[in-house]
Amino acid sequence: MSLEDFSDELAALAGRVLPGVVALTVRCGQNTGYGSGFVLDGDGHVVTNQHVVEDGDEIIAELPGLPSRPAKVVGADRLTDLAVLRLEGETPEHLDLRLEPARLGELCLALGSPLGLYPESVSLGIISGLARSLPTRGAARSLERVLQTDCAINPGNSGGPLVDVRGRVLGVNTAIRADGAGIGFAVPAGTVRAIAAELIARGRVARASLGVAIAERHVEIEGRTVKRQVITRIGRDVGHDLRVGDALLAVDGVEIDGRAALYDQLGGDRVGRALTLAVHRDGRICNVQVVPSALAD
Repeated sequence: MSLEDFSDELAALAGRVLPGVVALTVRCGQNTGYGSGFVLDGDGHVVTNQHVVEDGDEIIAELPGLPSRPAKVVGADRLTDLAVLRLEGETPEHLDLRLEPARLGELCLALGSPLGLYPESVSLGIISGLARSLPTRGAARSLERVLQTDCAINPGNSGGPLVDVRGRVLGVNTAIRADGAGIGFAVPAGTVRAIAAELIARGRVARASLGVAIAERHVEIEGRTVKRQVITRIGRDVGHDLRVGDALLAVDGVEIDGRAALYDQLGGDRVGRALTLAVHRDGRICNVQVVPSALAD
């Protein structure tokens, strides 16, 4: 493929995706903020970041070539920084979430409205990192399996789509490292799919909690040094026999090799149901019965 052909392909790709990209204006009292989003389905649901619409009194959505229109929050989830809106009026083009996980090094485009001044903006880059951990503002958990990209992402891009070369959504552009250059992050499509479905169905996401704080530590288990999630603090009145220093190995037989694996086992359906946790304690492996409580929003 020649450079001219490559350029034509990119221009055609942007032309296919942009009709489903939303520029958002969010008003809260005398303050006005800006963000982006994308149309998720034929019912007019739009995915964006929770921090874009947080505390918004009025949300105005604009799509290329269409009149601006109001949007209402269907639900929001602080732990994944995702929100779902619903547009009033005509249902525009929607984008598809990719089923296959992103691949390190693959080309991608970030689309949105940087600074709220430049709608229908497009930047080109690659997936430059996989499975990153991203702290969330004031939340009890970090956001796991986040994609890293070197696409140009600026304030106002938040909530816009990161797409592959076929126009499928790889993730939702969410954050940048202000102390670096070309280090942006996107919530992956797999997380978006699961969270958006819950928000559309219930308006919120239910999760279970063990009532403990954890940190990744190196521990020696059966002669091998491995990284495991170790309990560093236990809340009051948790009602189980976990101890500070316990290294979590498995939940109901499912290996826990990182925070993401643990959080996968603590969905809302686990609240009030007894779990068996395998833990490494004082040089031996033992089982502890735990009944998770509901994690506060």
